Amino acid sequence: MNARPPPTVVTSTYNWPRALAQAIPTALAQTFSDFEYLIIGDGCTDETEDLVRAFHDPRIIWRNLAENTG
Repeated sequence: MNARPPPTVVTSTYNWPRALAQAIPTALAQTFSDFEYLIIGDGCTDETEDLVRAFHDPRIIWRNLAENTG
């Protein structure tokens, strides 16, 4: 029997941690909790990564692109 992978929630961001600080708790508070949360930085150069990592939630996967792609 093949187990289905969990769904993925994706949020993209570029140097806007104030908005992300509201989006992350909203995603994590859903009643369905078996998901991975992929947050993609579009070449973030501010404190966005620190904000994401501060949540210490194993469902969160942080990736930051090497440069802004628009």
